[in-house]
Amino acid sequence: MLIVGPVFNTPAGPGGMGGQLYLKLKVEGYVVCKKSAIRNKVGRMADTVVFVFFQRKRFGIILLQSFGLLAFVMEDAVSQLARWLGKPMIFTIRGGAFHEFYARNSNWCKRVLNRANQINTPSRFLQNFLKNQGFSVDYIPDFVDLSRFPYRRNITNPHAILWVRAFHDIYHPELAIDTISALRNQFPNVKLTMVGPDMGSQKACEVLIAEKGLQQHIQLTGPVPNDELHEYYHTHRVYLNTTRYESFGVALVEAGACGIPCVSTEVGEIPYIWKNEENILFSERLPEAFAAQISRIFQDADLERRLSESARENASKFTWENVRHHWINIIEKL
Repeated sequence: MLIVGPVFNTPAGPGGMGGQLYLKLKVEGYVVCKKSAIRNKVGRMADTVVFVFFQRKRFGIILLQSFGLLAFVMEDAVSQLARWLGKPMIFTIRGGAFHEFYARNSNWCKRVLNRANQINTPSRFLQNFLKNQGFSVDYIPDFVDLSRFPYRRNITNPHAILWVRAFHDIYHPELAIDTISALRNQFPNVKLTMVGPDMGSQKACEVLIAEKGLQQHIQLTGPVPNDELHEYYHTHRVYLNTTRYESFGVALVEAGACGIPCVSTEVGEIPYIWKNEENILFSERLPEAFAAQISRIFQDADLERRLSESARENASKFTWENVRHHWINIIEKL
């Protein structure tokens, strides 16, 4: 089979959920190819289309990771070619903003999705949306390797906050910065570590940090390999999730597995997976609201312990062992 989507190479192996699925299916005994590791969208589309056509004898099924937005051009081209070649396709709908993309481009989305032999998504939010559009959609949650994210809470820095996403408007990094500004008077030694690649917003964030005089409170590390992230989760007191959209939230599950209490927006799939006041704290999209929730964790050891332990318990549900049968079943049906 062929997994199509952004499957970038990292020091720890193929990245993203497509890369993780590639590795797990190989262990299950399947012959699996993947495309593409090229980061440029145009280059990735060309590389994938050429492979699908000229290497079509190497695979029988295509597992297409569908994100919408600009990537949908490639997904359209690949699915059209696959249909012409007679290759059955399994679509996995990812991307927390897919419902808005669909609403703006409903005819295009219907045409492409109707080519699929099977559709699934890791988001019950998106599953419900697509069912209302007339599609049959299975729910298959994403998974994490818990061995990479061991539970440990005895080496945290007292007022250290962690943010792990890309610097992109979707993830609203400015809200994290404004939250530190709101916390600074109450906790003068508060620190924020922001981990992730620049996808267009980092310069604006650096300017905002300087304008607010937060250079001594905020560190930008750039991207960190996935197999090293646990070191950050273990040493920080609170994980901050400011995203505007969420199709599943692998980063939240990884953080929860390590036991770091999380304060998050209540968007997309997040409230389907996490329970407010039980294993996470939800917040309005306001710096003062985020600051108030973080302050509660800093000042209430019982709340911090309960959130930490419950987050690890919840994250433990999302492993390959718990989802493999879903993938095996749909693949074998084709």
